[in-house]
Amino acid sequence: MDIKKTLLAQAMKLAQNPKVMEIAMNPKVMEVAMKAMAAKAEVTTAMHGATNSVARGLNLATRDEVKELRRTIRKLEDQLAASRAEPGEKP
Repeated sequence: MDIKKTLLAQAMKLAQNPKVMEIAMNPKVMEVAMKAMAAKAEVTTAMHGATNSVARGLNLATRDEVKELRRTIRKLEDQLAASRAEPGEKP
């Protein structure tokens, strides 16, 4: 059994404990958990923005730009294949 499965099994056991459930349902604990998730999202957004600005400054492609380019290439390949498959047209 790998570590992820072991940790998940232990977390499930812990979550079923009545004391843990009582603590987790505490409004203050829930508020802190929500703030922690919001902070993580803010940090992720800030890092994404900083990474994009550095990439632009260094004239590098960002992950989003590469994803969009791949999508465009796939679309063009599909169009090319469809145009080649049309009967009655000369290449």
